[in-house]
Amino acid sequence: MAITLTDFQQGAATQLIAHIKDAQENYAFKGDLISAIVLEAATGAGKTVIATSVIEQLMFGSDTTDPVPGTTVLWVTNDPSLNAQTARKMQDASKRINDIRLLGQGAAFNQEIFEPGVIYFLNTQAASASARITRKGDGQDWTIWQTIENTIDQLGASFLVIVDEAHYGVTDKAGSTPTIINKILNGDPGMDSTTAPRKPVPVFIGISATAERLNKALEQQNRRRYNVSVPIEDVRRSGLVKDRITLAPAAVAGEVVADTTFIRLGVDKTLEYERRWTEYAASQGEPAVTPAMVIQLPDERSEDDSFKTLLRSVVDSVLQQWPGLIALQIVHTFGEHAPIDLGGGRAIRYMAPQDIQDATEVRVVLAKNAITTGWDCPRAEVLVSLRASVDYTPIAQLIGRIVRQPMARRIALDETLNNVHAYLPRFDRKSVMSVVDQFSGGDAAASAAVVRLELVYQAPNAMQPALQALSALPSYSVPSQISSSETKRLHTLATYLENDGLLPGAVANATGFLNGVLDLEAAKLSATGELDERRDAVSNASVFELQVSLDGSVIDGERILAGTRMDAKNIDDVFRRASRALKDGTAESYWAYLVGKDPDEDPIEAKITVAALGLSSQVVGNVEAAAASMNSDWLRSHAKEISFEPESARARYVRLQSEARDPQPVPRIEVGGTVVDAILQTASSDLSDEQLRATIAADTENRWPRHIYQAAADGMYWKKPQDSDGLERMVLESELANRLMVAWYRNPVGGDRALCIPYQVKGSRKWSRLFPDFIFFHDTPDGLKPSIVDPHGIHLTDWIDKLGGYLAYAEEHAVEFRGIAPLTKVQGKAMFLPVYDDHVRAKIRTAIQAGKSIEEIFIAHGIAY
Repeated sequence: MAITLTDFQQGAATQLIAHIKDAQENYAFKGDLISAIVLEAATGAGKTVIATSVIEQLMFGSDTTDPVPGTTVLWVTNDPSLNAQTARKMQDASKRINDIRLLGQGAAFNQEIFEPGVIYFLNTQAASASARITRKGDGQDWTIWQTIENTIDQLGASFLVIVDEAHYGVTDKAGSTPTIINKILNGDPGMDSTTAPRKPVPVFIGISATAERLNKALEQQNRRRYNVSVPIEDVRRSGLVKDRITLAPAAVAGEVVADTTFIRLGVDKTLEYERRWTEYAASQGEPAVTPAMVIQLPDERSEDDSFKTLLRSVVDSVLQQWPGLIALQIVHTFGEHAPIDLGGGRAIRYMAPQDIQDATEVRVVLAKNAITTGWDCPRAEVLVSLRASVDYTPIAQLIGRIVRQPMARRIALDETLNNVHAYLPRFDRKSVMSVVDQFSGGDAAASAAVVRLELVYQAPNAMQPALQALSALPSYSVPSQISSSETKRLHTLATYLENDGLLPGAVANATGFLNGVLDLEAAKLSATGELDERRDAVSNASVFELQVSLDGSVIDGERILAGTRMDAKNIDDVFRRASRALKDGTAESYWAYLVGKDPDEDPIEAKITVAALGLSSQVVGNVEAAAASMNSDWLRSHAKEISFEPESARARYVRLQSEARDPQPVPRIEVGGTVVDAILQTASSDLSDEQLRATIAADTENRWPRHIYQAAADGMYWKKPQDSDGLERMVLESELANRLMVAWYRNPVGGDRALCIPYQVKGSRKWSRLFPDFIFFHDTPDGLKPSIVDPHGIHLTDWIDKLGGYLAYAEEHAVEFRGIAPLTKVQGKAMFLPVYDDHVRAKIRTAIQAGKSIEEIFIAHGIAY
């Protein structure tokens, strides 16, 4: 792949390949067993990237899977523009997929079968009854239906049909003819093959952000079903989508609908995003994002006078509010694929939705419904919808399309850039909840939280020492569910370090290091004679012979002819197997090294040596261990330089660390810029935004001083009240009463700004994350020292596992802290465990091994708080 998949994308691709191969095997051995595989993932999860990875691996193989000969794909949607966009994204994502063909409505397509190794894109309009490719004659020898049927006959389950946005077109209405998609998928044995295939597709993959309708339709079909679901939490955590959606409705129901006023507000917000992106790009040395505004108009006929009047007023408002903008920078995506004349010599040109993202000169997009399905424009960050308050579904769907993060990662330095803004002038504060319901119910297929308003905090100058101390605290990335090989991580790390100028010659050093490790492994095996044995084992084949007479009686018993030398092709096959164990080109590099260092080395013999090493699990394990050690050494020795790299570069290293098998230290905790706290849309809908802000400002019980990040107005930090506040409030009151406590930090749950401590789940090899609630900073004779205080209720079932994480963390880092103290309430008394004390840690470990409960541990070793 030309791009690196996130761990959840890689995991989904691995599951899909396993299900596809299982379905293919079932069809091969049980010819009537047909299958459906459903991929469900929220908008922004990268479903096309996942599918591209699957197709690439099925066609060409990978380090982890063999190719499936004859793999051919028919990709079906109900939208030709979506096909074009998907094909473009697929070619951008894959280095190896290069034969993609789009079947258009008026284009000729006259083939007996789909060619193996090709991806065909078909939209349902191109397969309608009036389309050229569905009718014989005029040079059309085969209909598309016959091509599908013939391909099934010749390629079987190697022919895959993928339906994108598969919740459309899969449900047949009672008494009506089957939909085009169902004709393709299920065929009809009773029909002539010129009007529909007579056979069902053996294996089909349905892709959807909201798969409920698809799953229900499949329940009525005779297909074995597999489901692969990507959790929304994984998408959010990845940073591929925005964190939050801010909905801005009219203040009061029944007001005059101030359409043009809201248009002007949308322009101002777009220009604010532009300014913030420009500042961020300048500070990080990256290309700036060019944000766009989408204006959603009522679903009315464009030629109606009322619609044209509204359109003119919208365009006039945009041009008047946006300095320097010209009409050519405004486009529409209406059904009329032609310019719309506004009079006075002005016209708004049409642009296909899939072309807008790359057309950065376009700043305003006028739409009705054309971009609610499949459109991908991450730089569209502001929406003004002039739909009525009853049209909440198309609004929610469109917002769901614009939640992608332009840089495909979360922005830590300016949290405002993790938001998308929607102005809804024809909604009031109460009716806007119908839009929220679309998100909470999953109908919008988006994963961002819906925000009512935001509270912005920044660190004043007096907090800079605490801010720098926070940045330097030891924090960890926790391994992904799908870890990469250590050799692959080493090659990637070497490339990053060399390209960033942190370690010149790193790539050559990494290759030389791994070659040296393999030399050492070969020498160890050679000293015991095992290398020659392994070479013989991988280069020779055993032949079984059994001699029988013509009547079937056995003349000579079964015997084995050992030591038959494999030919060059079979040795290449064995070498390829070894290269999947010695990953990421390690086998190929070592082979080139062996051939290059000895002019008399036979290339075939060198391949046998590499295969003998690569097919030894012990050798591979030792190579992986050595690579892991080098990874750790390089990351540790260059941690300081990495911490000074721009945010995008640091994100690459953090991602690389998360692919390790064990937790890895991160370069630093992000502390720059501002912190944004979100008040969700459900909050106090009877209050205006101003009244809600005033209520929060007056909530002195929950506003606290000395937080590192503070409100500019009064230097306070508002901590949202929760049912579980008892212990947290007690801790805050106690710590704030200490005159030596100069600053505190409410540690977030996840993200670049969080201190993360890894812990292992009991009885498994799975790692998880804990985020201590509070970090306090005290003046001490040794300078500013941090303390971790983490209050939680005794009822939490993972207390013991998390305590194990605290013990390991304190073992490594206690010297850097004034205190590390998990805290709870036992028998009505607040107690903490001083895990920063090595003697106490030893006692706690003994208690855990003895099976003591968390309550018993706190009573025996805790201190009253």
